[in-house]
Amino acid sequence: MLARMSIALPIESVREPLRRDVKPGGRFILQAPTGSGKSTQVPQMLLDEGCVGSGQVIVLQPRRIAARMLARRIAWERESQPGGEVGYQVRFENVSSRDTRILMVTEGILMRRMMDDPRLRGVSAVLFDEFHERHISSDVSLAQCCMLQQSARPDLILGVMSATLPGEHLTRYLRPTVVLETEGRMYPVDVEYAGSGGGGDSRQRPVWERAADELCRLVKQGMEGSALIFMPGAYEISRTISEIRGRPACSAFDVLPLHGELPPAQQDAAVDPSGKPKVIVATNVAETLCVLSMGVKLTGLKSPVGIPEHSNMKETTI
Repeated sequence: MLARMSIALPIESVREPLRRDVKPGGRFILQAPTGSGKSTQVPQMLLDEGCVGSGQVIVLQPRRIAARMLARRIAWERESQPGGEVGYQVRFENVSSRDTRILMVTEGILMRRMMDDPRLRGVSAVLFDEFHERHISSDVSLAQCCMLQQSARPDLILGVMSATLPGEHLTRYLRPTVVLETEGRMYPVDVEYAGSGGGGDSRQRPVWERAADELCRLVKQGMEGSALIFMPGAYEISRTISEIRGRPACSAFDVLPLHGELPPAQQDAAVDPSGKPKVIVATNVAETLCVLSMGVKLTGLKSPVGIPEHSNMKETTI
């Protein structure tokens, strides 16, 4: 039960089709834009609508940080703690129990589990989230699950979810399958391009300096709320944070990193609410993990695919 959800997400439009059409042994493909709520809500829908009986829902995530944070979010929505009804298992970390009904896992964990228990006993559904990233391990796991469903586990539910899917080919491979689509929620976004003028000198400066310059400029113009800055890796993130923290104009912000190699406590600090506005400097893992009330996104060397869901956001490409 979604005890803490106060707004209806676009993904709610598939609740009734899921309940009506997805039965034990069924397959479904869900195409839903970034920010629609598919990663957090669909596992709960299967559980709450009785689609999976007393079994477990395993949700495959391509990144450890996504598995951890999505599990924390779902547990929060259900007024529980990770490791209870909702858990996660990634390399070197297993936060789950016998009571866990929704389990977020990474690709290697699912493959290992299928090697140890080829029948996936106690599992009622396996969901492949963000399937468009298409790693060899996720393809192999999907093929194994399909073969398992056709042999020892005809009751197993399989779901493939993503913002962008090769629909026709995937539909043909998974047939018979239920195909579901939902629309996202659009917000006004202003896009600016910085650093292309000034006689060309700005392009010779490190991207972290230019990112700090742009942030300071926006702050002086009255920017409200938080900011999300994308950088390609941990080194650029570290340099950007040092540069911003040295700027007096940005002293009112908590400036925090977010990437997959950080300890869990530091990852949590980046996304947990705080009393101050934040500047989160992240890799593109933040595309589906950061929701800011309002503010600015600065794109550095590597452009992310999508824009995190929020209103009144301005995007500046450096």
